[in-house]
Amino acid sequence: MIRETLKFHADRLDGDRASIVRIGVDRASAARIIEKIRGESAEFQLSEIHVLFAALISTSVWIPSEEAFHERIGFFREHAFALAGGLVKAVDGAP
Repeated sequence: MIRETLKFHADRLDGDRASIVRIGVDRASAARIIEKIRGESAEFQLSEIHVLFAALISTSVWIPSEEAFHERIGFFREHAFALAGGLVKAVDGAP
């Protein structure tokens, strides 16, 4: 789900400035994080986790229809919100 929400933002044609506003990084940086997600043992910096969180939340805004969200991302919107909340809890509980 995280990869699909990031891909949604990385594939948008509205430019890097809009990407930076939406998720905090340009499209090339989003693409690098997507590649990192595909790795077997990816470790993420706090700034990258913020990008993951922002992608999960903002995709829910940019795809307003639950049906369209499910068709494009492959999951329900409430799962994106739950995963975003889980990221925050995991970071808060990390040493």
